[in-house]
Amino acid sequence: MAILLSLLTAFLFGTGDFFGGMAGKRIRIAQVLLCAHIIGGIGIFVVSLVIADQFRVEDLAWGAIAGASGILGLALLYRGLARGPMGVVGALTAITSAAAPAAWGTLVGGDRLAILAWIGVGIALVAIGLVSWSPNESHIGVTSQTIVESLIAGAGFGFMFILLDYSDPASAPWPIVGARVLTAPLLLVSFLIKRTQVWPRDPVALGLVVGVGVTDTISNALFLYATQHGSLTVVAVLSSLYPVATVVLARTVLHERLTRLQLAGFVLAMGATTLIAAG
Repeated sequence: MAILLSLLTAFLFGTGDFFGGMAGKRIRIAQVLLCAHIIGGIGIFVVSLVIADQFRVEDLAWGAIAGASGILGLALLYRGLARGPMGVVGALTAITSAAAPAAWGTLVGGDRLAILAWIGVGIALVAIGLVSWSPNESHIGVTSQTIVESLIAGAGFGFMFILLDYSDPASAPWPIVGARVLTAPLLLVSFLIKRTQVWPRDPVALGLVVGVGVTDTISNALFLYATQHGSLTVVAVLSSLYPVATVVLARTVLHERLTRLQLAGFVLAMGATTLIAAG
């Protein structure tokens, strides 16, 4: 069950990134984030009222701290993608977002995996890097600042996973509400200070933003449920295969060509999933 939920989480993460990238071509990224957080926050609040077994302020707090870590990751990720090279930024961020919770689960959480599963985890990390890699901006120099900010962005996402894992399973998905309660107002305040337009007037952009809000929020909630059925190490690594979904959608919808490295990453990702499941 944990493997299936983790792969579904990765699919929705990747789909949300694709929608976000498409929306970012029409409106500002900050506008995409704010509107998506508002939409997702309202939706997950209603869902939590219906399906959560309990409500605890402590779990809202864990979610809020996780949300702050995730926002830091997003801010540095988009900053890095804007400066480039995108291939380096995307690969380093994705690998770190998987490696950080995997290391935490092993060293602190006491995760114990079979040797086959550990081999699968290692292969999955390589697959994440290959699928994320894009040669389009290989001519742009890689600076130490780019590397450091990409690693911090990945760590931000990774620690978001770690912090969500500390919430009580019976309260899910309330921690995601906590994350949105913190991040949405922070983003909104910045818009109000600058007196800029909040909701996009372009109906296509609005539809894409709704897609971002729904997929991102559901994927976070599924991650919570996945950690209830499996180890943080496995769930975090498999969930971080989200670039696979993004690249597949770009190939299917936008007809972007896949590189040999990306194709190799797909094959490795499937092999890694098989090994983890067998282990």
